Amino acid sequence: MSSQPPVEPPAVHGFVTPAARPNPGPAQAWLPRPYSQLLRGPTLRWWRPLVSLLVVGGWFVALIVLAGVSLGVYWAVTGAPSSTQSMDTATINAWTITPAGLAWTNLILAALIIGAQLAVWGGFGWRPRWVASVTGGVRWSWLLRCYLVAAVVLVPVTAGLEALAGGFDYHPAKNAWVVVLVVLATTPLQAAGEEYLFRGWLTQAVGSVIPRAAAGAVVAALVSSTVFALAHGQQDPWLFADRFGFGLVASWLVWRTGGLEASIAVHTVLNLVAFALAVASDQLGDMLQVSTGTPAAALSDLALMACTAGLIDWVARRSSVVRLFRPPVRAW
Repeated sequence: MSSQPPVEPPAVHGFVTPAARPNPGPAQAWLPRPYSQLLRGPTLRWWRPLVSLLVVGGWFVALIVLAGVSLGVYWAVTGAPSSTQSMDTATINAWTITPAGLAWTNLILAALIIGAQLAVWGGFGWRPRWVASVTGGVRWSWLLRCYLVAAVVLVPVTAGLEALAGGFDYHPAKNAWVVVLVVLATTPLQAAGEEYLFRGWLTQAVGSVIPRAAAGAVVAALVSSTVFALAHGQQDPWLFADRFGFGLVASWLVWRTGGLEASIAVHTVLNLVAFALAVASDQLGDMLQVSTGTPAAALSDLALMACTAGLIDWVARRSSVVRLFRPPVRAW
């Protein structure tokens, strides 16, 4: 009786698949896939995005309670507002432009990082670190390079545009140095919190229910950009378009680089530049409570963000930044 060579199972895109038993989960579970489809792993089920949404909802409720309690404790300790004031919207808005109020607001938004991670972990069963990138964590050296590129483009160009527009009246408030310290310490966390929620969890959750990678990336970008713009409150169509455009650019960066580092860097530098101009001219309240925009501002902002994103993408390609998740070969 002659011996027969063993029959090798077929190989699909480099992943060995047994002939007699199909792989569990979506087909993309065993293929390299982009950030927006990272959660389409073997444990994906139809109910997981719904559970993840419930986790986010629960976290928002917890943040609202935490914000109210912390604000009440702060005012009880400091005695503000005075007995002649009420805790209404105008009073809270006035307080949020103080150093303490600005720090409080930014730290509440920074807590969205935890909410996004809990939603991915509790809803989809993926470790929290996978919200950051397709490599399973923040790529710190890449994040620093993104900060550098964003600063090199956005700071001088914005300063040049201000100079061409006639500059601004430099008259900072007396406590400007305290505001600057608060901004430098907490704005990167605030920007990261928003990116983790909108370009992180929301992108991955939407992408998890769409089989095709290209369609998933496009739909996730549109949904996350819309929700991101709407989350900023009252605004006219031009200001909405400005924020929506940023969301699209940030989503494109996430898709091209395989993580949140680039979008966090651009978001942070944009906010820091805006804060610098507002603090220098004592217009912090106007900047934080702006609700109107112009076509010229929306178009110029979009062009500037697109140029910054294009340069970051070029650096990413030159640096061979990993943009696809590589699932391990399954052991049978």
